[in-house]
Amino acid sequence: MRSDDAEAASLTKADLAAILTDAFAPWVRDLNLSVEAIGNDGVTMRLPADARLSRIGGIVSGQAMTAMADTTMVLALAVHFSGFRPVATVDIAMSFMRAIKSSDVLCEARVRRAGRSLAFVQAELRAADDTQIAAVANGTFAVPDTGARQETNRQPTSMQTRSGT
Repeated sequence: MRSDDAEAASLTKADLAAILTDAFAPWVRDLNLSVEAIGNDGVTMRLPADARLSRIGGIVSGQAMTAMADTTMVLALAVHFSGFRPVATVDIAMSFMRAIKSSDVLCEARVRRAGRSLAFVQAELRAADDTQIAAVANGTFAVPDTGARQETNRQPTSMQTRSGT
């Protein structure tokens, strides 16, 4: 994946860092994720090694890797859509194939298909100093209809005008 290639993506590392700061919960920001590369096919993020995210024996916890995968997939969708959209995770499936021990983790996410209402994204996670894939994530995301009118009250008009009957 190429890094900050103007032809590959309209968003930069700084843009994605701003999305991380503005659109994600504080506990996600506490993971200290950083953007390694942006390409027209996806995003690569880094999770720095941290004893707080490790299980016994220094193995990076599955929960931290799942949160990283989900976040990276959302940012891959931002690159795909040329801007952040508040997608919602419908489903995420993680397959852990090998442990990552006392190492930074790299996660590369690619949008496989993005339709009008659903998007499908795949991510591969590995130790930063290893070429072997340690885990794979497949995510399905609900994509909001950007052209839809926002509704503030979903009650039918006839119900709104009725008084205490």
